[in-house]
Amino acid sequence: MDRYLDEQVLALGEKLTQRLVALASFPTVSGKEYDAQQYICEQLKALQCDQIDVWDPDIESMRGHEAFVSSRNDFAGSPNVVGTWKGSGGGRSLIVNAHIDVVPPGDESEWTVPPFAGTVRNGRIFGRGVSDMKCAHAALLTCVEALHKAGRRLRGDLIFQSVIEEETGGAGTLSCALRGYQADGALIPEPVHMALCPAQQGVLYFRVHVTGKAGHGGERYLGVSAIEKAAFVLEALGELERRRGEEWNHPLYREVPIPFTINVGTIQGGAWPSMVPEHVAFEGRMGVAPGETLQQARCSMEDFLAGLEERDPWFREHPPQVEWLPNRLYSAQIPEDHPLVDTAKAAFAQVMQWQPQMAGTAFGTDASVLTNFAGTPTLVFGPGSVAHCADESIAVDTLLDYTRVMAQLIADWCGSD
Repeated sequence: MDRYLDEQVLALGEKLTQRLVALASFPTVSGKEYDAQQYICEQLKALQCDQIDVWDPDIESMRGHEAFVSSRNDFAGSPNVVGTWKGSGGGRSLIVNAHIDVVPPGDESEWTVPPFAGTVRNGRIFGRGVSDMKCAHAALLTCVEALHKAGRRLRGDLIFQSVIEEETGGAGTLSCALRGYQADGALIPEPVHMALCPAQQGVLYFRVHVTGKAGHGGERYLGVSAIEKAAFVLEALGELERRRGEEWNHPLYREVPIPFTINVGTIQGGAWPSMVPEHVAFEGRMGVAPGETLQQARCSMEDFLAGLEERDPWFREHPPQVEWLPNRLYSAQIPEDHPLVDTAKAAFAQVMQWQPQMAGTAFGTDASVLTNFAGTPTLVFGPGSVAHCADESIAVDTLLDYTRVMAQLIADWCGSD
């Protein structure tokens, strides 16, 4: 362990907190990332970044790409920022990819602090995006400052990508990939409780249409309720969920109660309380196992629902119809003994004095783009845990520990003089 480097990180603990508080004050929901990205540029300049690349991703250059997903018409005023510290030579290059966009704060009355104030209270920093994942921006910037103060010159290039649009499909990282950015390895600091995650799930979004037969509520026996049939389908999807967990018995998900969930989040149906409903549509999210293609996952649901006609004769003439929604993410994985994983394990153990947890993510990340389309093996490793909810927060001590591990990891992976 580089104890002098570690001492420099510890000495910057207050500045680390200040950086995250500053970033948390920017309400960077989709379309409002500009000011925060300007702050990142200022920080990169102050840290003697060799190359700063700023651009608004071009939708037309991505539109035909299989990994492109976005509901926006353009990204004007929503720049990506990439800073590169050039290595002296002979080391391995590393991308640290962190998204600047956040999900909306939701019902602000559920928050005990303003969502975009960066409140520090009882040893925690509160605010939308502090866990997912502006803590990573603050950590990386502090790592670089600590490396400078410790007099360490990296041998391999360190590339910091502050990207937009992760929460809405990953267009920011795809734009980086198409711009030519790649490296020997990459880290994505998603909120995974300080676990090392060589595997990440993919995601599919779906809408299922269930048909019934309309009738008067007073003679409902003459109709067929689409709500009752939809309840049957929903129960069946629970069985499919269990089957998929058994079929894709991935070692990093063996301790997870439901490794690849099928979650129904919305349901609509019926037109009048006194009518037998003739149509129900529900929408949901389906986890895609590492190593499973999106098409395999789609077929598993389509084939399963087609088989429901054997259980209920109604579905022979009126089978549930699956509609696949545009939002999607590929799964991705690297070997558990990949050199990047081994380097991260060693750095973690040296700093924390215990072995890290190995896991797979419960959600999709931009690792799918970096691993599958940028030729860059990617490890998900981040300090956050509480995200996408009211009072999102991260412990100051956890953020500092993560930054210590990250500094050691960067120095070990890239090599330093």
